[in-house]
Amino acid sequence: MQDSYQILETAIRAAGKRAQSLRQSGLSVTTKSRQDFVSQADVAVEAELKEVIRGLFPDDGFLGEESGLVQASNPENNGVWVIDPIDGTTNYVQGMDYWCVSVAYVKHKEIQMGFVYAPDREEFFIAKKGQGAYLNGVQLTIHEPKKGQALLGLGRSNRRPVQEYCDLILMLDKQNIEYRRFGAGALMLAHVSSGLVHGYFESHLNSWDALAGLLLIEEAGGRATDFLKKDGLLNGNQVWAASPQLWQDLRPLLSS
Repeated sequence: MQDSYQILETAIRAAGKRAQSLRQSGLSVTTKSRQDFVSQADVAVEAELKEVIRGLFPDDGFLGEESGLVQASNPENNGVWVIDPIDGTTNYVQGMDYWCVSVAYVKHKEIQMGFVYAPDREEFFIAKKGQGAYLNGVQLTIHEPKKGQALLGLGRSNRRPVQEYCDLILMLDKQNIEYRRFGAGALMLAHVSSGLVHGYFESHLNSWDALAGLLLIEEAGGRATDFLKKDGLLNGNQVWAASPQLWQDLRPLLSS
């Protein structure tokens, strides 16, 4: 099994490098929605990873942003691999470095593994349940921000009313809390685990954007809302994840 995970890690790195190569050679981009694009690279990277995962774990299911759900051969005993081939596609297409490949594994209604790879930044995050979170081989531990210095990452979903986002900004302003929106939820969650930001909130996030990063945060010592409740795997859910004290302090203001 350890060899299988090493092969998967190598495949994730290769998929990210392939996305870089495709961007350099030119892309055909079509619009899925106002803030969500699909490119040749999204489709190619997902297909490449799907082929590797099927070869390594043939009995498991698969949930991809581009290709949807393929059930496990035995859903009671086998897990589901959840993939976002390129999170932050708009950033990727524009030539920004803030995008990533995200892969998570869910079994028995728990996130068991998470991988987030940001090729342009040379950042490879990995977490396994009960075994810690790592960035480029260095174990991660979340620390609380100093008083008055909390910095939150935010996402804005077009599946929720824009007024909710505006109200959120006003609330944070009243609390004198700084925020950033970088347009790649999976990578921003990973950056909570590494301390680049202290928490991340989005009113609705899809599972392929959320799961790997949430495990990274929990394994680094942070806290997060229960994303998988109410069938979050297929329907998505609200996300609030942060260092423990910050999570507790802001939860009444953020979580529904």
